[in-house]
Amino acid sequence: MAGIYIHIPFCKQACHYCNFHFATSLHYKNELVAALLKEIALQKDYLENETIETIYFGGGTPSLCTKEEVKNIITAIDATYTITENAEITLEANPDDITAEKLLEWKETGINRLSIGIQSFFEEDLRWMNRAHNAKQAIDNLQLAKEEFDNITIDLIYGTPQLTNDK
Repeated sequence: MAGIYIHIPFCKQACHYCNFHFATSLHYKNELVAALLKEIALQKDYLENETIETIYFGGGTPSLCTKEEVKNIITAIDATYTITENAEITLEANPDDITAEKLLEWKETGINRLSIGIQSFFEEDLRWMNRAHNAKQAIDNLQLAKEEFDNITIDLIYGTPQLTNDK
């Protein structure tokens, strides 16, 4: 049993709490995807006797990838390794990237689990974190995602300076 993590190091903007290395320019995204496809093939021997049970697109912001980019990566993994029939394939998404069209596209690529980076349902927290979405988008797009996906997780940040007992 094995899992594969695919890191997409691109973001629309810098969140104030984040210490990860990322780029806010998508200029090299095509080159990154091409390099990932090569790396998948190069690592074939490393997992040759393993069955892939999970694929996780993390970041950064994988929801910035196009349907074709996600599909090409999943297809390359499938062509190189043995993926279980019920493999969990997760994509991290920001609420501001979620649309009905994108949800359907992600499902078509084989994504069957979303991890939504909501971080907070409070406007003050979201502004402090420098998030691109607002609380209404978080609520609305979580509901929209629930209409298409049965398996969803959300990220929430606890302990911000403005956290009160009422929150």
